[in-house]
Amino acid sequence: RASRRLRELCRSSMDDRKTILYRSLLLTILIFAIGIILNHFFDAVRISTIEGVMRQHELDTDGYQVERLFAENFGGEQCEVMTARISDLKKEIRKVGEDLGSYSRFSFFRRKDYDYLKRNYFLLELRFLAQILKLNKECDSPYLPIIFFYKIDDDASERQGYILEDLSRAYDQHLVILSLDKDYADEPLVSVLAHAYNVTTAPTIIIDSKPHEGLVYTGELNASIQKFLSRPDPYAKSINFRL
Repeated sequence: RASRRLRELCRSSMDDRKTILYRSLLLTILIFAIGIILNHFFDAVRISTIEGVMRQHELDTDGYQVERLFAENFGGEQCEVMTARISDLKKEIRKVGEDLGSYSRFSFFRRKDYDYLKRNYFLLELRFLAQILKLNKECDSPYLPIIFFYKIDDDASERQGYILEDLSRAYDQHLVILSLDKDYADEPLVSVLAHAYNVTTAPTIIIDSKPHEGLVYTGELNASIQKFLSRPDPYAKSINFRL
């Protein structure tokens, strides 16, 4: 009887262990499934947020082009009209870049969607750069575009990004900072632009068409920005101030 009782206790103990094991496995699967569902849900919200800002940016870009046409055909101060729009476009470009940089790190299942948004974002930046360069030619260079070629998972590139972010706030009325992944292969225009400025390493910053390789600190960047801001007025050359 003692032996039988012992066997029954052992069998009962094994059954209890199996029950605990099955329950633990079921709980683990349930938690994992909830995690997947939540990740898909938050990815959908994040992607929708980025797409919303992109659509707004594209709409404002169209508005910018229409305002140019109206100013050309019906009169008005073109430079004032265009610079007012540029401020909004700058904020939208920055917002998309910040969201892409932060949200994409937490995505595990919708990488293709983020890759598509990243390519679209780079195209928005390149189109915006073309608009800035054209505006500078027509309106005596009100903006200083800074092109930042970075490398993913690179400490120097990350530090450079923080430095440029601080400068962007300090010179909000003058700087336009555009960040591009140097090794991004899905959009050929990124490689074309990097080749045009002879960019071979990251981080590299292009300021006033001049490349600055490696990590560039605030002091050197401030000097370049101040040099741009203190440039002589080209329209003043024809004025004789002695009269």
